Amino acid sequence: MHRVLFVTDDWANKKALKSELLGGGFTVTAIGSAEIFREDFVAPARLDVVVADLERCATEAAKLCHALKRERPMKEAPLVLLVTEAHLGRLDFGWGVEDYLTLPVSAKRLAERLNFLMWKLHKVETKNGFSQNGLVIDFERYEVHVKGEPVDVTYKEFELLKFLATHPGKAFTREALLDKVWGYDYYGGTRTVDVHIRRLRSKIEVGSAAYIETVRNVGYKFLEPSGD
Repeated sequence: MHRVLFVTDDWANKKALKSELLGGGFTVTAIGSAEIFREDFVAPARLDVVVADLERCATEAAKLCHALKRERPMKEAPLVLLVTEAHLGRLDFGWGVEDYLTLPVSAKRLAERLNFLMWKLHKVETKNGFSQNGLVIDFERYEVHVKGEPVDVTYKEFELLKFLATHPGKAFTREALLDKVWGYDYYGGTRTVDVHIRRLRSKIEVGSAAYIETVRNVGYKFLEPSGD
């Protein structure tokens, strides 16, 4: 669960963003920009990312960014700005900005971008689980969820999905997948892999979602998250 400090002076119009983040497994602490400068202000003890909304912000952008990068743990957390078209061309990445999104932005897009940022910065813990673009795999409970809905998978389907998901972008031959998932002593043919991949896709690739790609003349790979 990733911890977000959300700085905004336009909370009436940003409540939907908080709701989506909460629904996506984030914890959110919301404050106004002026609070950063109060003598009694204490940042949350642990943070994974800071989101600063510059729309209708009462504090000048550079001043706010510098303040957010002044003290731990805010200093160590990546800073993501929500900006308007008017801000473009005037942003300075010397302020310590890791990324930005142009408003208006959908709550879903913000959640996906933060998930990607956590993955890029290696803050996604793969020991106990995996999360990407609405797909959640719980390694301890052997559970799979897509867009918050549970998906019924067999043991081998789970192991195949887990193996591919923890090696994103790397193509594996059918023979390699048989060896890694079924074991060297399995005597079935490579057709078994095709059948399991087809079943997995039918269960997890809902709507336009795509997670597993067929690599022609090779085998299969798990798609890396998009930064778009």
